[in-house]
Amino acid sequence: MYKLYNVKRCGSLSAHLVLEELGVPYQNIWLTMEQVRAPEFREISPLNMVPALGLPDGRAITESAAIVAFLTDAHPEAGLAPPTGSDDHAVYLSSLVFMANNIYPAIDLAFDARRLADSEEQNSAIRRKSLQKSLELFAMMEARLAEDGPFVVGERYSAADIYLFMLTIWGHPSEQAVLERFPHIARVAAHVRARPRLKAALDTHGALEIQTAEAA
Repeated sequence: MYKLYNVKRCGSLSAHLVLEELGVPYQNIWLTMEQVRAPEFREISPLNMVPALGLPDGRAITESAAIVAFLTDAHPEAGLAPPTGSDDHAVYLSSLVFMANNIYPAIDLAFDARRLADSEEQNSAIRRKSLQKSLELFAMMEARLAEDGPFVVGERYSAADIYLFMLTIWGHPSEQAVLERFPHIARVAAHVRARPRLKAALDTHGALEIQTAEAA
């Protein structure tokens, strides 16, 4: 059985939703951010970050995109990723890594850049630039969906769509603003939100409803 170390509305959301879609047995371990930062959690996640996925042999892996890719490849019968070794699978992996390495950190810094800033003025400047960068990256995904969609990997729904959905709920200045600006991304997000298997998990993360600017 897998063990998912999970924090509400954090990067563990993607792994949580994928596990629900797969329908495989797992233990969901809810953590607070204080527990994630605790020294003892470093034995599971060396950077004190979630998600972490405990494997059946007792080891654990980290990095949200890697966890998603591992789970979908380990359970191909669920059809949440194209067949391993296919051209579509190459696009799937590339998409996950692109989102994890580019959009995710841009959104993170748009929210709070104090770890890179020497002053509040610098923090604000980095946040503004990161917000603009995140919108540029979302625009790249929007253009790709417009040309090759309706899903991240063309005609088929995959875990890459779950990952893109996760990023939209953190959008700046709000989730609603991102979805209104990028209608093709909004359609992907609506599809994920409507998946019957995901309703309970989305509810626990407070992600069933689109967040407005006032709620964000």
